[in-house]
Amino acid sequence: MKSEQKKLVGCAWMNITVRLFAGLRCENEELESFGKNDFEHILNQEMNLEEFLNYIGISIDVAKIILVNGLFEPLTYVLRDTDEISIFPPVGGG
Repeated sequence: MKSEQKKLVGCAWMNITVRLFAGLRCENEELESFGKNDFEHILNQEMNLEEFLNYIGISIDVAKIILVNGLFEPLTYVLRDTDEISIFPPVGGG
């Protein structure tokens, strides 16, 4: 089920900081941040975390740990101006 994205009204641009770890990179070739693991992105429409992950081309299966401003948030969390998103793949060790 795809949710309908809402355009932000007036001057409501949102600046989002993204930090991708352990080999993750922005996979959306249409974005200036393509191939980067640390970037800022300006949104002009409302998105939740799941929609944003799809937007930057990161699979939910790969994004195992997602923090917003250092806190765990559900995929339904709606992004806000100045949010910092940190995304980690599955972690293993031995």
